[in-house]
Amino acid sequence: KENETCLRKYQKRCMQDLHQKLSFGPRYGSLSELESGEEFLEIIEKERKTATIIVHIYEDDIKGCEVLNTCLTSLAGEYSMVRFCKIKASNTGAGDRFTPDVLPTLLVYR
Repeated sequence: KENETCLRKYQKRCMQDLHQKLSFGPRYGSLSELESGEEFLEIIEKERKTATIIVHIYEDDIKGCEVLNTCLTSLAGEYSMVRFCKIKASNTGAGDRFTPDVLPTLLVYR
């Protein structure tokens, strides 16, 4: 009887560990700054296929960008299974596509 109880406890713990590994994956919890277009591409290409990645393309001194950064910082704390990133348009390597009139820009990858 004692062996059965120990075995059940062990099975339950193993199942919980497996569930946690399969269900939750990595946790992020913050808005991270990407420094270059290369880093941006690396994040998108090398992240788990099941991951959700949200990238904010911004520039300083654009009010909408500042507000969105504040919102994304808050959301990153709430949704730690989602990877939240930001990158300055001028650092993307495609700055001519991201002129101030199209900022802020939000890209979502899954």
